[in-house]
Amino acid sequence: MNRLKRRWRDLEIKIQKSARFQGGLRKLFSAYVNFVYRTTRWDYIGFESYEADIARGVPRVLCCWHERLIFTPYLRDWSDHKLTVMASQHADARIASANLLERGIGLIELATSGDNSTALRDAIKVLKAGGSLGITVDGPFGPARQAKPGALVIAGLAGVQAAPCSFAIKRSIRLKTWDRFVVPLPWSRGVLAVGDGFTPPRRMDEDQTKDACAQLTALIDDLTEDCEARLRTR
Repeated sequence: MNRLKRRWRDLEIKIQKSARFQGGLRKLFSAYVNFVYRTTRWDYIGFESYEADIARGVPRVLCCWHERLIFTPYLRDWSDHKLTVMASQHADARIASANLLERGIGLIELATSGDNSTALRDAIKVLKAGGSLGITVDGPFGPARQAKPGALVIAGLAGVQAAPCSFAIKRSIRLKTWDRFVVPLPWSRGVLAVGDGFTPPRRMDEDQTKDACAQLTALIDDLTEDCEARLRTR
């Protein structure tokens, strides 16, 4: 049994290192998500305030849970406002972010370990230039649905809102991953949402950081529940 597990793990590593296989997975993933999006009837909530900010040239740090990252690129048409997403360099994350470039969305890759100071500076440059930033604030490894301080630090340094975004969909399955990742199914009904957030202080002590993380966690959870409630009442 141990030998079989080792062989399976060796196969997984070979697959992860295969550029051809990874490229095929990315194309398949992107095609599937596009198909689900097109076959779903969508409602949109909370966009008035965000669209008003965009019209004034004011960006946001859009914060979502890792389990619901799949439709972040579809919140709006980004042709008039640049969105850049921060995502892990891990092979699995690269599959999930496959369709970002197709939709004109920028990508800042984060190392799973080590120094990410360059990525932090690049993120602040994006916001200072007027573009919004997307971050899964409990990723890449959890704990699930607990906001980490990274997005808040970036938002504070750039002087912009850290704001929640989320979605809900009637037909989906949940993967047995650490975050119970939501895989949407086609021919469904869904809700896409953006909420108002808050601008963190430029510098926060430990207690302020803890409180800000709790506040952001509550905002994302509340917005997700609003999406689910909209589906239940339709």
